[in-house]
Amino acid sequence: METAETICAISTPPGEGGIGIIRMSGQLAHSILKKIFKTKKKKSTFISHKLYLGHIINPESKKKIDEVFAVFMHAPHTYTREDIAEVHSHGGLATQKNILSLMMQHGARLAEPGEFTKRAFLNGRIDLLQAESVLDIIQSETDEELKYAIDYLSGTLSQKIKGFKEQIKRIIVEIEALIDFPEEDIEVNEEEHLLTLNRTKQKIEGLIDSYYEGRAIKQGLEALIIGRTNVGKSSLLNALLLKEKAIVTPLPGTTRDMVEDTIHIKGVKLRIIDTAGLRKPKDIVEKEGIERVHRKIPKVDLIVWVLDGSEKYTVEDEEIYRNIDDKNKVVVINKIDLPQILERKALQTRGLHWIEISALKDIGLDKLKDTIYEQLMRKGIKNNKTVITNLRHRDALIKTKDALERAIICKEKDEPLEFLAFELHEALFHLGEITGETCPDEILHDIFSRFCIGK
Repeated sequence: METAETICAISTPPGEGGIGIIRMSGQLAHSILKKIFKTKKKKSTFISHKLYLGHIINPESKKKIDEVFAVFMHAPHTYTREDIAEVHSHGGLATQKNILSLMMQHGARLAEPGEFTKRAFLNGRIDLLQAESVLDIIQSETDEELKYAIDYLSGTLSQKIKGFKEQIKRIIVEIEALIDFPEEDIEVNEEEHLLTLNRTKQKIEGLIDSYYEGRAIKQGLEALIIGRTNVGKSSLLNALLLKEKAIVTPLPGTTRDMVEDTIHIKGVKLRIIDTAGLRKPKDIVEKEGIERVHRKIPKVDLIVWVLDGSEKYTVEDEEIYRNIDDKNKVVVINKIDLPQILERKALQTRGLHWIEISALKDIGLDKLKDTIYEQLMRKGIKNNKTVITNLRHRDALIKTKDALERAIICKEKDEPLEFLAFELHEALFHLGEITGETCPDEILHDIFSRFCIGK
């Protein structure tokens, strides 16, 4: 990357603000800034990582663009390990665009999305896993999501991957020594090899299994609110969201299609979906809405089954129960602010537990949220536990595990050492996909294209 072009971009969000930051990275970053930045007392040299007050001036017209702070940062002690120069201007859009234009006129080009972070990766400052965590930090919506993103940026998961690779490499070195020098009396501990491979495989399986929790933190899970008509499903959705998302009327069948939104419960994003009341449809529109509910039931992470405490248990309730009997579910008895008619024994005999609420009067909703969280995360997310939040990482770990399983079989069946070495190299390759050593260019492009320009 030493001969790379100098790039520039506005690194703060568009619009008005107190400060706007325009950044350059590359060999010409400092010389370009010196051409357009002037301090009150003329300076020929600038101390690295120190802010200087001055003006951005168009060298041709001598027109002042803005009063700014400028900072020169010398490689390799920068984000990209290249020379970096930054201008901290006022946050007006016209000001920032004029400064950016001056930089481009004097030799810089506009950066591509994520190009600053890509250079940090290509120059060895961070690995690919850490680069992806930068985007995760920017896009974090909850404290829990942010905590894991910062953890990955600090290298916690990278160190685990590095440890797996070192274990496998040690075995490869000994195996390939036996292959290359068969006449030499090289001693290897076969049992130790097998034990190491099994331990490594088990640790990788633990990370793979953690993806459900990781997906809950990063991407969110789905909960489907179902029940017969007029049990208060839409009222429950509105109460959980603290806003009027779904239309609520006394008329049965008001909700014809799925209505959804996102809430956060203890750091977990939950996409909660209100549905059409399950009954014998009255028209073709309601029929389609009900059929969509039935198609959705097998796909969601949790069913929130709502019953009306002010009415008797009906045939429709029983039919719904039969459809969700084997599903992960929370049973909710709504309308407890009204006189209670629903017989609870029918639920008790089936071993069901329920939460009693009033969506209208805001009774029992905190307990319901706690129960939803516990049902989704039955084992809980342990403090300091490393979890996988990225599907790409999980898929690469699955391929690594499969290669290790094949290597173990080769070892147990005493197959030719070349077969064993091949499978171990395959495992290393897939671990390298996670940290970037063996990641194809098209995947790199896809990852960094998701970044904003200026990061």
